[in-house]
Amino acid sequence: MIAVKVSEKSIRRLSHYARCLRLAKLRGELIMTSQQLATNCGISSAAVRRDLSIYGEFGKQGSGYNVNDLLVNIEDILGTTNPPPVIIVGAGSIGCALMDSGLDGTGGYIYDSIFDNDPAKIGKKCGEKIIQSTDEIKNVLEVNNEIIAVIAVTGGAGQQALENLVQAGCKAILSFTLEPLRAPENVEVRYVEVSTELDVLTHSIRRKERVN
Repeated sequence: MIAVKVSEKSIRRLSHYARCLRLAKLRGELIMTSQQLATNCGISSAAVRRDLSIYGEFGKQGSGYNVNDLLVNIEDILGTTNPPPVIIVGAGSIGCALMDSGLDGTGGYIYDSIFDNDPAKIGKKCGEKIIQSTDEIKNVLEVNNEIIAVIAVTGGAGQQALENLVQAGCKAILSFTLEPLRAPENVEVRYVEVSTELDVLTHSIRRKERVN
């Protein structure tokens, strides 16, 4: 199923559906209609039906979807049935906050380890993990090259952190730094862009003000 090419927006919605289905499963719900899933996720029922129809029929007309079966199918589509471990580079305030908060409810993702290049931090605990030297990243990637790395370093250190990860063999990176990073074409880099989301929200509320 992963071979089917769909838009990134559809993939994001599928991830959102999976989160909503996990919550429904925790509540003990067994069956959910497309309208219920749409309401729970804040997405139109037409979009739900359109996204799921790309991959086949998961429910029966008028009787809804089996919550567990649909969740299993969506995780299979996303390739997250057995998700890769996640490492954090940077044991500062953001890195340790991420480690402390954990990844419960994400369908199996875990923070495997955390790294820093500050000798004063190496060997100390951050959450439930011991902070390791960034020199150890290569050893971790040699064991599993599907690891996703989160860059949570101080301003100006992002590019060097990315280059170290690429050299170690990392192919997927999520950056919490504001600086744009240069990466080889075979390395996927994503950004947690709070400022962009704030811009979108500001535009939305100001646009509604103008309309009203």
